[in-house]
Amino acid sequence: MYAKKIIITAKSTLTLKYGSAFPKINKLLQALKAADKKRGIAARIVFIDDAVSAKQAGIKPVKNVTARECKRAVDDLYKKYVPDYIVLAGSQDIFPFQDIHNPADADGDMTVPSDLPYACDAPYSKNIQSFTGPTRVVGRIPDVPGENDIQYFTTIINNIIKAKPRKEALYMEYFGISAYVWRKSTELSLQSMVGNYSNLLLSPGSATSYTAAQLKKRTHFYNCHGAQNDMAFYGQKGSSYPVAISSAQLKGKISEGTIVAAECCYGAELVNPVLLPQPNALSIANMYLNNNAVAFMGSSTIAYGPADAQGLADLITQYFIKNIIGGASTGRALLQARQQFLSESGPHLDPYELKTVAQFHLLGDPSVLPVIDDSVRKIVSQNTVQNTRMKLFNKGSDLKKNLAPSHKEKTVTPSAHQKDLNTLLKETGFTAYDKKGLYKASIKTGTQSIAEKKLAPRTARFRTFVKAISTPGSVGFNNIKVLVVKESSEQLLGWRIYERR
Repeated sequence: MYAKKIIITAKSTLTLKYGSAFPKINKLLQALKAADKKRGIAARIVFIDDAVSAKQAGIKPVKNVTARECKRAVDDLYKKYVPDYIVLAGSQDIFPFQDIHNPADADGDMTVPSDLPYACDAPYSKNIQSFTGPTRVVGRIPDVPGENDIQYFTTIINNIIKAKPRKEALYMEYFGISAYVWRKSTELSLQSMVGNYSNLLLSPGSATSYTAAQLKKRTHFYNCHGAQNDMAFYGQKGSSYPVAISSAQLKGKISEGTIVAAECCYGAELVNPVLLPQPNALSIANMYLNNNAVAFMGSSTIAYGPADAQGLADLITQYFIKNIIGGASTGRALLQARQQFLSESGPHLDPYELKTVAQFHLLGDPSVLPVIDDSVRKIVSQNTVQNTRMKLFNKGSDLKKNLAPSHKEKTVTPSAHQKDLNTLLKETGFTAYDKKGLYKASIKTGTQSIAEKKLAPRTARFRTFVKAISTPGSVGFNNIKVLVVKESSEQLLGWRIYERR
C-alpha cells in the first residue's frame, strides 16, 4: 500500500514512560490514522523497535532506540515508501533528536539537538556539513519530556484531528512581540510576512499582560531573548531584560489552528518540567501545543540574528510563516523555508548559517494545512502533491551538490588583508582580543576564468570574533555578539554582526 504519511515512534520507550497506559497511546495514534484517512491521507504507524510492526512495514527493527538506529530506520522507511509526510511521535525521551556538533562552537552549545538529519538522505552523522540538502517533510508531535501525562498527549492528538484549513485573512492578523533593541529587524520581518508591523508589541515598552483579543490572533511571532530550561521569553532595552511573556499567560487563550514562529534562543526547546524555575510549569512550546496551536517552529539552542537587518533566525522563521500563509502544510512550509534559507545564504555557508538550519524544527503534525484559498477551491490531487515533492526533492539534491559548508580550521592564521580587517574591527567595536575562529568553505568546480575567480571564488574563509556581554544575574544568560567576516584570496568580501537571540 502506498503510504502517504508515516507515523514513526518506539514502543519500548513509550512503554517505559507510560507503562500500562501504552495501549491508550496506541489508540490515540490509531485515531489520528483514521482521521487522516477521512482527509484523504493514507497513514501507516510504525513502532521501529517492535519486531511485528517493523516486519509489517518491511524494515529491520532497531535493537536500541538510539539516534543512529532511529536515523537508519527513518531512512529505510523513506526509501521504501517515499512518503509525503514523516511524523516523529514523542519528545526526545521517546524518539531522540539527532545531536549535531555545534559548528559555531564559541557560544557554549556543545551540540545542537536537531530533526534536520531525518529530513535529509545523507546517512547518520554528527556533522552539519552532511545535511545541507534537505528533501523530506518532517515534523514532531511531542509529549512532555520526563512526564507520563497521557492527557497532554490526548490533547495534542485531538487538536490535530480537529484541525481544519481556514481563510488566509485570519492568518494575516498577528500577535507579535520583539525585544526593543531588535524592533527594526522585527518590523522588517513582519512587513515581509503580512505587509505591516502596526500591531508589533515591544518589550520593554508595551504592556506585559495581553488581552484576549491579542492572543486570539492565529499567527504568533516572537523576536525576543530565550533561555535554557525556562518558560519565558525576555525583552531588552539597554541593561533591562524584562519578561516579555511566560507560558502561564497562554493557558486557555489560544485559538484553534494557531501557528507560532519564535526566533528566541531555546524557543522550541522541549523541557522536563522538573528543570523549570516554577513547579507544574510547561515550556512555551509545550504550552502552545496544549492550548490549540497546531504548529510551533523554533530553535533548540542559542540562535542568532542582526539587530537592525535581516539574517539567520529572522529569515528562516519568516519564510516558514509566509509559506503557511501561502497555502503550504506546516511540514512543507518548513522544508521550503530550509531550502530557501540555504539557497539565499550560499554558496559558501558560514558556521552560524549552518547552525541556524540545524537548530530550527517543527513541533506539530507536518500534514496539517492551516490556510486554504477559498477563491480557488481546487481539489488537490495526489499527483499534484507528488509533483510538489519531486520538485522539493530535486531542489534539495541540487543544494547538496552546489553549496559549500564551512569547516573550522585548526589554527587561526593571519589574514592576507590584515590592514583592512583591523580597520573593520575598530569600526565595528570588536578587537583582535575577542575569541577568534577561522572557517574554510570550498566549492568543487573545474578551471575558473579570471572573472570567476573574482566574482565567484571557489574558496572563501570566514573569520569570527565573539564578544560575550554580561547581563543581570536574574535573567540566566549572557548576551553574545558575533562579527563574521568573509574573505577570499583577493579581498574582504563582506561582514555581518549577529546577536544572541
